[in-house]
Amino acid sequence: MFKARLNLKNTFLKSSVCLAVGLSLSAYAGQVNAAEETIEHIEVNSNKIYRSTATKSSLKAIDTPASLTVIDQELLDFRQVDSVAKALRYVSGITSESRSTITIFDQYNIRGFDTYQSFYDGMPLLSNNAWNLFPQVDFYATESIEVLKGPASSLYGLVPPGGMVNQVAKAPQTEEKTEVNIASGNLGLVELGIDSSGQLSDNVDYRVIMLGKKRDGQQETTETERYVFAPSLGWQVSDDTHLTLSMYYQNDPQMVPSTPLPSVGTVYEAPYGKLDANAYAGDANWNMFERETLMLGYKLNHSLNDTWSFYQNFRYTDAKALQRNMYNYGLADDQTTLIRSAYETDEEIDGFTIDNQVIGTISLGESKHNLLFGFDYQKSDSTVAYGDTLGTDTPTIDLSNPDYYQINPKTLPIGFYTEYHLIDIEQKGFYIQDEITWADWTLLLNGRYDQFQSRDDVDNSYGGIEYGSVAEIDQSEFSGRLAAMYTFKNGIRPYLSYADSFEPVTGIDGVTGEAFVPTTAEQFEAGIKYQSADGSISLSTAYFILTKENVVVNTPDWSVQTQTGEVESKGFEMEANIQLTDNLHFIANLTKLDMTITEDELDPEVVGKTPVWVAENMASAWLNYYPENLIEGLMLGGGLRYVGESQLDKYNTDTVPSYTLVDLVASYELPEKYALGEETQITFSVSNLTDKQYTSACYDGNNCWMGAERMVEAGLKVSF
Repeated sequence: MFKARLNLKNTFLKSSVCLAVGLSLSAYAGQVNAAEETIEHIEVNSNKIYRSTATKSSLKAIDTPASLTVIDQELLDFRQVDSVAKALRYVSGITSESRSTITIFDQYNIRGFDTYQSFYDGMPLLSNNAWNLFPQVDFYATESIEVLKGPASSLYGLVPPGGMVNQVAKAPQTEEKTEVNIASGNLGLVELGIDSSGQLSDNVDYRVIMLGKKRDGQQETTETERYVFAPSLGWQVSDDTHLTLSMYYQNDPQMVPSTPLPSVGTVYEAPYGKLDANAYAGDANWNMFERETLMLGYKLNHSLNDTWSFYQNFRYTDAKALQRNMYNYGLADDQTTLIRSAYETDEEIDGFTIDNQVIGTISLGESKHNLLFGFDYQKSDSTVAYGDTLGTDTPTIDLSNPDYYQINPKTLPIGFYTEYHLIDIEQKGFYIQDEITWADWTLLLNGRYDQFQSRDDVDNSYGGIEYGSVAEIDQSEFSGRLAAMYTFKNGIRPYLSYADSFEPVTGIDGVTGEAFVPTTAEQFEAGIKYQSADGSISLSTAYFILTKENVVVNTPDWSVQTQTGEVESKGFEMEANIQLTDNLHFIANLTKLDMTITEDELDPEVVGKTPVWVAENMASAWLNYYPENLIEGLMLGGGLRYVGESQLDKYNTDTVPSYTLVDLVASYELPEKYALGEETQITFSVSNLTDKQYTSACYDGNNCWMGAERMVEAGLKVSF
């Protein structure tokens, strides 16, 4: 399959320009009164440089005038989290498991807006945003997770308006430590992980992460299998320069694709009753998903002088995926026979992304300014080969008595309809941020200008008739953010913010005849944060109004499209993190969301309706307890999570019922005399303790997904 070569030369030329700008700025800073007490203090000789997802600076979440949730390693360990979706279960404003049994991508609904785009160490995981190849980073290689809610384009460019999820990578450590994790559980879980770090020399640290795991999927005949190898080196080149080199390789020989079920049998009773939680509409001889991902990168931190520094983050990605799956045309008149079509996608992506930052601090009168000047650039080439039977000679399936071995791949007419795509994407973004502290005020001012270009060359074939098309985007957009927070002496921090975002759109407006412009969104947010002096209590609340404009809408038969749609999301979020006693830790979250389609001139029936995937009410609570007076080393934890009703389809003809689930964890650290190494910990966890059967979400009456059944895991963690 064709794979275009990338010209890295221009990228490094642009990076050199950024470095030159940084040197000029540092010279200017010497003329201005330099700050004696800096806001941004980055120690270049440290592997633990923190850059907040919300600001790309060291500003703490509690001091940030935005909705930012940080799930650090301690919290993750409390809940024995082993996936990104599980980590986000107890975060307000976000639904992470609308399709909880699917493993080929991470799907998030943040403040009512859906996204498949994940970030890793502050940069997007490359995809073409249109097909099925979305690289994932396994949770075992993740140090922490940060969720920024609301528009983020002023720092990151193309981001859906609801927000973003950023996985922070595990970094090389100076401390010599090796951790071995062994786990087993229901559905045939077998897992082995090794995380080793230490020093190769006085100025070189290393870390090696290896993982292998295998488990049956919830659906009949499905399974998951994954292998990860992620080495990294941290090199203290000089007192002023630190370089981190990293490699991430992941092989997923088998994952579970998204194969939907009809609402009859999931939401509604069928003639045979309700389907079991392991119901499946696929075929063991056909359905599969395999993916391979290689990422190579580096992070360079260089101190220009006492107040200015340069940071460069680069990552190259080479990934491919092969999927064979099925969709359906609904049930036959007997309400048990599902009419299916089979399809195949063979995808590859090859590209890189680079982010350059010049960071410095100056003082102007009584105010201190932490300045950030950035330029990021990404380029990718991807190919997609798609084949579809369009139902031709595709076996149906009787859901009341399913036969999962009907298809013969050699005779299946997968070439009845084909598409071959060659997609080129290029994005350039220039951004600036002024983080100001003055007396008890913290202010953020952001501005970013993006240029986005893409070209999609398509060759089609339908029943032997060949044709083709070209779709191009050449769009630019400015995004901004303005936010302010006041910190009272008692730890209360009220804030106000405005932010906007954009997403490129391809196509021609069928009403005006003009090319589509980017879809944009703007948000007004007011919130209050509080942290006690000893840090034992952290509270945050936020109320927001988020409006997405220039949405492409269409007539029900898709004959006409225009760009006059609008969607409004209003909501309230609350998060509490409280250390009740030395032995008792409590987390609680609440989300109230009101999301409405406010404009759609081509399909007025949807105006006033709530989009699918959106749960308007969510709540959760988690408690960890260390009964040291009874058994030293024992930890017990449990959580309750409620997800409210969501809509069955875009016309809101019915709802998908709400559900409440219970999770439990326990761990026991063996006394030193019984430990296998320096430390030995036994772990145990149960998700969905009562094994409640539920439908997690529907797109329409023909496309629904079962929720995750009870999952039981037991593990052994040994540290040397």
